[in-house]
Amino acid sequence: MKKLWFLGLGLSLFLVGCSDTGSEEGKEKESAETSEENTNAAGELMDFYLNLTTTVNGTDIDLNGYEAAVGGETPPTGDELAKLEDAAAMSAEETAKAVESTEIPSGLEDYKKDIEEFKATLAESYTMKAEALKKEGEADLTAADEKMIEAENQIKAILDKAGLVSSSLMNDLNG
Repeated sequence: MKKLWFLGLGLSLFLVGCSDTGSEEGKEKESAETSEENTNAAGELMDFYLNLTTTVNGTDIDLNGYEAAVGGETPPTGDELAKLEDAAAMSAEETAKAVESTEIPSGLEDYKKDIEEFKATLAESYTMKAEALKKEGEADLTAADEKMIEAENQIKAILDKAGLVSSSLMNDLNG
């Protein structure tokens, strides 16, 4: 009877050991799949970010020109300033539209809400710049610049969440 009991105990331990090994293999496989999904999402996120910054840099040229001219040693005045402001306002409007129309890749479902908030904040920053440039008198872009800093912090958090090195949105858009 004792022999039968030990045989049953040994068989039970063997089966438990086999099932643990199977679950460890399953965990490793699941971990590898999760890691691959994260890598794919990180790649898609970088593609999205690079596409967005390239798009913005293609549309905000006049805005950047205006900001550089106004911040220069001898800022423009009169008609020259008015022309620069008009072009910058149009550039800012186009940029806001371009940001809003940038599509979020389907592989970024886990980040979609955060990316949509980021896009909305960035677009709002450009809309605020356009509105400020259309007003009479000297354009005050302070509030719009603060909104841009908010967008930069949002994209840094998204990149961080994906395990990517954060980038400076301000440098990527104005550099």
